[in-house]
Amino acid sequence: MVQVSSSVTPHLETEAEREALNKVKVNSFSVVPAKVSPYGTVTATWDVTIPTDVPFDILLTLHEQEVGAKGSMTFRMANQSQSFTLRAVINDPPLPFAARILKTLTVVVNTTGCGDVPYPTSAVTGLLKDGMDQAFSSGDNFTLNDGGSTVTAGDAGLVDIHVPLTIAVPDWFDADMDVHIQLAISGADGHVFVAAPVVDPQVNWSLLSNLASFGCTDAIGLGMTKISYAFLERIVDNEVRPTVTQKLVDIVNLSLATLQNNDSDKRTFVMTTLIFTAERGLLITGCPQAA
Repeated sequence: MVQVSSSVTPHLETEAEREALNKVKVNSFSVVPAKVSPYGTVTATWDVTIPTDVPFDILLTLHEQEVGAKGSMTFRMANQSQSFTLRAVINDPPLPFAARILKTLTVVVNTTGCGDVPYPTSAVTGLLKDGMDQAFSSGDNFTLNDGGSTVTAGDAGLVDIHVPLTIAVPDWFDADMDVHIQLAISGADGHVFVAAPVVDPQVNWSLLSNLASFGCTDAIGLGMTKISYAFLERIVDNEVRPTVTQKLVDIVNLSLATLQNNDSDKRTFVMTTLIFTAERGLLITGCPQAA
């Protein structure tokens, strides 16, 4: 089985390869329907004659997948138009692929009837602050400082969060910690994505210079910071991200229900994109689901 990526540039084929590829004959090729609703399905059907009197093995690919000389295949569309390309390919190692495009057909995704549901930035920053304050308010060895967390929306779905904590080291001393968490929020094709590319605990061992007599050295301080990082990363992965994701899913479902209720045909809607920025807030786009 061979996959041919569109990013692979075929080499300049030899005269023999070109002659062999030119002998490939397309008897029929269709992709129907030619226009679908978002997430609808299409069926590609093809019949190709591949020559046997050539000194190469010629493969056939459709939509970057190897297929037989004759057959059909069903594809699920997303929310954008797509082109389906039938190619004849010579795999002649160690040379790169030599290929000939036999035919290309484009399926148009009909976004008529799609709608947007906007929310203010505070709809996300507010739920994030509540979630952060809740996640960090019940620890045995740390205390959330007065005022709680601060949440700042950025561009391209990024959100900066700072959580001020006081770490309690029993029978020793306390330390201040500012936890910097960056979340990346997005959504597409009916799925909500929440990633945490940054989890950075900044610990202020304020008494460190006076603690040598207690056995606390820079190395110990660094070790405790690493322990704090692992602990916080576990909180973010196990509590914060799942909670935020579920709250966003709830907002998406409410938005889709609103679109369906406002639709004269009461069609079922599916979320196509979820975009969050400081300037535009939260914007959820939904389109009628294919029947």
